[in-house]
Amino acid sequence: MGNTENIELTNRPSQDVEIIYPGTSGNADANINADANADANANAPPVVFSVTASDQDTNGNFNTNQANNSSPRSVDSASSNNNVISLDELKYGYSSYHAICTPVSITMILSAIAVTYIQIEREANEKAVSDYYTIYDVSNTANSNVKNFGLSLINGLVIISVIATATFLIVLLYKYRCMKLLLGYMIFSSAALLGMLGGVMFQTFIQKYNVIIDNITFYFLLVNFAVVGTAAIFYGKGIPSFITQMYLVFTSVILAWQLSFFNEWTAWMLLVLLALYDLCAVLTPCGPLKALVNLMQRDDAPEMPGLLYEARLPDGVDRPGRGSRRGDNSNSNNSIGNANANAN
Repeated sequence: MGNTENIELTNRPSQDVEIIYPGTSGNADANINADANADANANAPPVVFSVTASDQDTNGNFNTNQANNSSPRSVDSASSNNNVISLDELKYGYSSYHAICTPVSITMILSAIAVTYIQIEREANEKAVSDYYTIYDVSNTANSNVKNFGLSLINGLVIISVIATATFLIVLLYKYRCMKLLLGYMIFSSAALLGMLGGVMFQTFIQKYNVIIDNITFYFLLVNFAVVGTAAIFYGKGIPSFITQMYLVFTSVILAWQLSFFNEWTAWMLLVLLALYDLCAVLTPCGPLKALVNLMQRDDAPEMPGLLYEARLPDGVDRPGRGSRRGDNSNSNNSIGNANANAN
């Protein structure tokens, strides 16, 4: 429904009411003749009706018959129509939910399997991770629960602060178009995560299940895994989209496996703090991930592959009221773990 202008006509002698419709020039006047019987209806309440853009003919004049039939209840009917969900909106909502839920569910399942079945020398790994990532050691059995809670809270806040700072830095670099610097950082971090942390995870798997493999083959597979993954994420031309999505899922799984070596107090505290941080980063107006998604959805936004997980909607499903961005039907959705993995 177009712009609506309410007009009050009191019952007084016949006169012309001059209306200038919004959006037209001052010379395009529309005259409505309102006949009222002042003697019979002197004390009658004013009559209110609505004139809309649909009541205006090609000459700029309003059709008084349509205007008179357009009563205040037309506003109520328009409001009720706005509350009706169309079939396209239902299809878009279901497809968007499915596109986001599928990779997140796969990542959670693979992470749980990796943490459960790819583990050796847990105490030594916990000590190594504690030395690298935490400030205070909470593995001392002499500490009370209150002290362990406080120390793990400090450790968790330090890690969350580093992740938040890195994420805000990524948003600022993207906002001010420092693309070469941002792209270099993203390529280096992804290659290091796939190559180094992925190599540690692969080596642990070999030791756990006594897989026979020589060093040349090990490093050959590792280098190919890292190079192909980096090319799939940041280059992508000629590479199927599911390969890129698969490597993004692997990135999150490897990072989750690495973070599983925290001791129990720090791990649970970090899990809670990460959940709260992700909610704030995605849902709040000042959240960095929300700002990043909004920046990437602009029409003039530069391409930045690997920054967020891009889930492709099925063919024929587009966002109601607007076409798909950049000529395709892909919808850039935030799969929370990937942005945090790159920030780390």
